[in-house]
Amino acid sequence: MRAEIIATGTELLSGTLDTNSIFISEELMLIGIETAFKTVVGDNGKDMEEALRIALGRVDVVIVTGGLGPTEDDVTREAVSAVLKKQLVPDGEALKSIRAFFIRRGREYIQANDKQALMPEGALLISNSVGVAPGFLIDYKACTLAVLPGVPREMKTMFTEVLASMLEDRFGGKIFIRRRILRTCGIFESMVNRAIEDLLKRGQPVIGLSAKETGVDIRIIARATSADRVKTMIDETEAEIRSRLGILVYGVDGIEMEETVGDLLTARGLKVAVAESCTAGLISRRLTNVAGSSAYFERSAITYSNISKHEMLGVPLELIERFGAVSAEVVAVMAKGIQSAAHVDLGLAVTGIAGPDGGSDAKPVGLVYLALATTQDVKTEEHRLLGGREQIRLRASQMALDMVRRHLLKA
Repeated sequence: MRAEIIATGTELLSGTLDTNSIFISEELMLIGIETAFKTVVGDNGKDMEEALRIALGRVDVVIVTGGLGPTEDDVTREAVSAVLKKQLVPDGEALKSIRAFFIRRGREYIQANDKQALMPEGALLISNSVGVAPGFLIDYKACTLAVLPGVPREMKTMFTEVLASMLEDRFGGKIFIRRRILRTCGIFESMVNRAIEDLLKRGQPVIGLSAKETGVDIRIIARATSADRVKTMIDETEAEIRSRLGILVYGVDGIEMEETVGDLLTARGLKVAVAESCTAGLISRRLTNVAGSSAYFERSAITYSNISKHEMLGVPLELIERFGAVSAEVVAVMAKGIQSAAHVDLGLAVTGIAGPDGGSDAKPVGLVYLALATTQDVKTEEHRLLGGREQIRLRASQMALDMVRRHLLKA
């Protein structure tokens, strides 16, 4: 079974992130429906009609999000009506629910809201328990069409509470599709490709690579008529990949590096403090974005100037004069300085040239030094990172966190 997602709204063509399609695609996969196409359409009725005609002719399931409000630019109902040649009629249950929503909140009811109760004749209601506009499901020739609001919270609730079971009844159990993502750091996409080239060519499970700012993701997608078989295929493939990449794999699915590091620090009962120059607090922010981080994160120091490195971390000015603020020698003292001042197990430090200016032939933009201090010693790393200023900062923060992760795994 194949599906197409149509996301509506001019804002989606102007930079707004379409999180709805990502959610729907994941949920459809669990039912056994593969998302084959995704289309984004602005608030234009004719464009919406064209997108619907194409989608209804090439897949088994079409899911539309957005365009169900009461205003003139909400055109989804009218477009569906035109393409399916079905008259829009008010649904009594939907109308009652919409009016009750306004009464419960003590808000004036405007008659234009009645529009949201309209749906094509013969459609099944998809109730909205957290908002106003209901959705609907209708069969058209060999295709099933579902229409949901574009508000993410409403759409997700309606999908999980109502639509998922509708689709499960129609399409579930025929084939099982599962996906797993292995996240890597410290290896280029070409190197990952070389390491697992034979697995990529197998065809089942399907394996794909996605290069990101923070590393390379490896997608494993398996299809089978048995849920147990699908799980076995993914588990076995993951084991093969891990046997080749080892410590380079840091997480599964949506796990971020800071979560992995936090789990390791918690498991070992250790605390960390951070001294940052070029990353300007990004490492600390990432670490503290994780719930419960107060158990292992003690403090941070953002030391951009040479004098701040000297006064706050004890870096001798003569050392900076001799080797430069961006050097292995200076970052080592920064790490030891924050570790000693905070009285923690680990002191992490970074200094570098994020650009766009400040580089030279000897020390180009993207040159970053990291250091990790323990109570016994200090280790440093040199990295030459590519990209613009924000890319370099993000990549530097990722490599710094990964340095902590690798240390904890070996400890």
